[in-house]
Amino acid sequence: MIIFAHRGASGYAPENTLAAMKKAIELGTKAIELDIHSVEGELYVYHDRRLDHKSNGSGLISDVSREYLKSISVEGEPIPTLWEVMSYLSQHNCLVNIELKGMTCLTPFIALYPKLIKELGFRADQLLISSFHHGFLQEFRRSYPQAFIALLLEGILLNTIDIATQLEAYSIHFSLSFITSELVDEAHSKNLKVFVYTVNHPDDIHQLNKMGVDGIFSDYPDKATQTLERT
Repeated sequence: MIIFAHRGASGYAPENTLAAMKKAIELGTKAIELDIHSVEGELYVYHDRRLDHKSNGSGLISDVSREYLKSISVEGEPIPTLWEVMSYLSQHNCLVNIELKGMTCLTPFIALYPKLIKELGFRADQLLISSFHHGFLQEFRRSYPQAFIALLLEGILLNTIDIATQLEAYSIHFSLSFITSELVDEAHSKNLKVFVYTVNHPDDIHQLNKMGVDGIFSDYPDKATQTLERT
């Protein structure tokens, strides 16, 4: 089972910051998840649509300027650009799950994606592109048929597996609250991987492992790995 460091090692360092990415690598993590928004055409690694709760800034991230983002921080850590984070991660041979979060991030990410491969040396199978916005994934798939994409779901649609199959997705990412053995088995029957978020408790890790889940997203990737090793 793959252990993704959720927003970097966010249990130890401010989420989605370069510090969280470095901590994840320091802990031996081989897979990292992060979220992106677009600000004035530049992609930044940040989760919420608003700056108020996670940073010392305020307002919608889509409405501020790059200059403003440079002036604020997340628990004292700068809000990094995607390029800064990926430049660092490119040195460590890891899988990176990039979640398309912001409503204006698709176009600049479509432009940036080939540079991640050509200039930073990532392979297509090291970049997993996910989103709750399945229309984004459909458009991204049209641009890059070879890319690895993943459907993010909070609940369960009646035709979830069919949608994933139509999009030629690599994986489906389910909320811990909704995952069942039946869903895992159905996805696997269609050659779809199943990843589950956000999983920090040992009991949940054991249960998901028994279900045959392919990976989890954890704020404490080292503890999750240790739990698996004791299984």
